[in-house]
Amino acid sequence: MANLFTKDEDLMKSAPFIGSEILKQLQSSDDGRISIFDLAKNLRKTNKITARSIYYGMLFLYSLDIVEFDEPYLIKNVAA
Repeated sequence: MANLFTKDEDLMKSAPFIGSEILKQLQSSDDGRISIFDLAKNLRKTNKITARSIYYGMLFLYSLDIVEFDEPYLIKNVAA
């Protein structure tokens, strides 16, 4: 089983860094939500980030109650 965090991990692909990139995408959207597919396409194109890193970043934000999921959208939690 792969480790979520390791000492040899590239910090630019860590869950907190990817989470900050996801939040930037959410802030640039008009209504505080973005399609998961658009998010993945934008992040993979601009930052060369893998799908697994995006997945871990979304889980990181969800575990902190910063975002919520409403298929197929990722929504910024208004309480956060």
